[in-house]
Amino acid sequence: MTYNLVEIQKRQESTDKFVQKVGKTLWHYTSFPALDGILRKKEIWFGSATNVNDAKEVIGFIDNLKQNIENGLTQNNIKPKCDVDKIFKEIYDRTSQKHLFMFCLSQALDDAAQWDRYADYGRGVAIEFNTEALHNLLYYHGMIIGEQYYTQETRDHELYKLLSSYISTGILEGFSNLDGFIDNLALCALIHKHPTFTAEKEIRIAPYFVTDNDSHIEYKTFNIIKEFYILDLQKVLETENMHREDIINSIIIGPRSSQNPKDLENYCRHLGLHKLAQNIKVSDCPLR
Repeated sequence: MTYNLVEIQKRQESTDKFVQKVGKTLWHYTSFPALDGILRKKEIWFGSATNVNDAKEVIGFIDNLKQNIENGLTQNNIKPKCDVDKIFKEIYDRTSQKHLFMFCLSQALDDAAQWDRYADYGRGVAIEFNTEALHNLLYYHGMIIGEQYYTQETRDHELYKLLSSYISTGILEGFSNLDGFIDNLALCALIHKHPTFTAEKEIRIAPYFVTDNDSHIEYKTFNIIKEFYILDLQKVLETENMHREDIINSIIIGPRSSQNPKDLENYCRHLGLHKLAQNIKVSDCPLR
C-alpha cells in the first residue's frame, strides 16, 4: 500500500511514542498450534473476550460504572431523567452480543505465571515480537493497540461523567445516540482489567467492531470449540511490504516443553525463516 508523507509521519510518530512507552520487544505466550498458525499458515488468531482467564473481563468495568452511577444519584439526591435500570440492561445486552477479540502480548520476559496461564502450562512457546515493526504493520489495518489499565474504577473516567450527566439531564453529550456510547464503552472496558493481573504487563491488540457475519470469524477445535478472529497475516505483510522475520525476533521454548530445539530450527528453515531458525532459545524459567 502506498501512503503519502503525512500518513507515514503520523504512523511513525505514533510508533515511536509507543516503543518509548512499552519497549522495543513484546512477548506473546502461546501454544505450538498457535505458533504454527502464525509461521506456517501465516495467520494471527485473536481470541474471544469470552474465553479469557479474567471472569470479570469487560463486565467488571461496567459493573463498577453502574455502581458509581447509582451511588452518585443517591448521595446527591438526584432524580434521574432516564431509567437507570433500563439503560444498563441495554448496555449489558448490547455488550454481551458484541464480538470482542484480542491478541495479547506482554512486556514481561520468561514470566512463570504467564508460561503457566497462556503457554499450555509451560509446554508452549513465547514469541518475541519487534514492537516497532508490529505497530507499523497494523497501524492502518483497523486495530486498537495499547497498554492495559489495571483498574476497573470508573469514577474519574470521562464515560462516567458523560453517562452521569445524561441520566441526570436527559442530554447525551459527545455521542449522537446511546448506541454510540455503548460501542465506545465496550472498547474501553476491553482495555481495563482487575488490578490482581498487574504483573502481566499486558499490551493488547484488538480489531475494531466485529459484526456477526464478519468473514474473519472462524471456529477452531481443541478440547472445546472456540471462536477466533483470524487475521490474514500474509496479506497484511504484503500490503506493507514486510516479512514475518521483520516482526518476529525469536522464539523461546517453554520450561515444561519436550520440544527439541533442533527440530524447531529445522521447521523454521523449512518455512524459509532462516534468520528466525538462528534465534530459537530455551526458557531459563525454573517452572517444572
